[in-house]
Amino acid sequence: SAGKRFLDFVKQTIGYLPGGVVIATVVVITMFTTFTGASGISILALGGILSTVLVGFGYEKDEAESLITASGSIGILFPPSLAIIIYSTTNVMDVYFMDMFKGAMIPGTLMALGMIGIGLIKGRSRVKGANVSNDSIVELKKVAHLREKFSIERAFFSLMSCVFELLLPILIIIFIFSGTFNLLETAAFTSCYAFCLEVFLRRDFSFKKALEVIVESVPIAGGVLVIIATSKALAYFLVDANVPDLLTQAVTSILPSEYVFSKYVFLFLLNFLLIIVGCIMDIYSAILVVSPLIIPVATSYGLNPVHTGVIFLTNLALGFLTPPIGMDLFIASYAFDKPVTRVIKKIVPYLLVQVVILLLVTYIPWFSTALLD
Repeated sequence: SAGKRFLDFVKQTIGYLPGGVVIATVVVITMFTTFTGASGISILALGGILSTVLVGFGYEKDEAESLITASGSIGILFPPSLAIIIYSTTNVMDVYFMDMFKGAMIPGTLMALGMIGIGLIKGRSRVKGANVSNDSIVELKKVAHLREKFSIERAFFSLMSCVFELLLPILIIIFIFSGTFNLLETAAFTSCYAFCLEVFLRRDFSFKKALEVIVESVPIAGGVLVIIATSKALAYFLVDANVPDLLTQAVTSILPSEYVFSKYVFLFLLNFLLIIVGCIMDIYSAILVVSPLIIPVATSYGLNPVHTGVIFLTNLALGFLTPPIGMDLFIASYAFDKPVTRVIKKIVPYLLVQVVILLLVTYIPWFSTALLD
């Protein structure tokens, strides 16, 4: 029930504002992705309810679903993102996870603001005097109460209803940034906190059902460990075989690092490569296998390791939406029961905005290094 609680809180606090429902949608799905670590799960879990709310405010169903799909992967750029943690621990000799959290903050914010901006632009002309279809009348009635004026009382009660869920990210950030817990201890704390919250306080699960969920998750965790072990073995082999050095020499021989223009050509080629990787590989496999090969080459061109990491993660987030095989396109097709070609057609404006932001992050290092000490 956490997603519904988040949604109600954001709607009650900013939902009355013009475009507030768009802001609420992007914020909620971003927060959900941040803590689940997978954009596809966010689309599947929250797509239906968020789409219903947007349609109730007069947005076309296709536009609502495209906004949800486009916002699905942004959360991997915000702390305590699992993708950032995995990237940092995979390349522990090159980057510190706290620096990666700081480096990805501004690019993630730009991505979220970009999705909000497109959502507002595309929705404004439809909300005013929009003809709501018969299929949406029931949905409109469900969210009609959200059109009331802002109420401090309702906002307070919605805050209290999700205060323990909102407290979790705050505690995680405090414990990590203060050095109280290391990553492993933070993960253990988060698991225990979530277990107690869901079983004893929210009672979304009975104790027996919670144990069943834990047992069901063991093979998944074991499978992930096998993948990590195999990919790390491959990474160690590649390092022992001097593949990163050979790759660096090959690239710098083609684009000599002493020439300034070659750095920008390299960045362009890097973006192109990583978007393809993001389309054909899941993000964690890509981090474990590809990132150790990329960092030495990027370093030879004088790129800050944090800047390189942010470029890497932003590209993989974009890869989820890149036609024709971006994973989120197919997940949205399944979740919203429509052809993937239709999903692609509606997602194009959002994709173009994300490409522009990616180019800004790539060619202007300030966006990823401004918050570093």
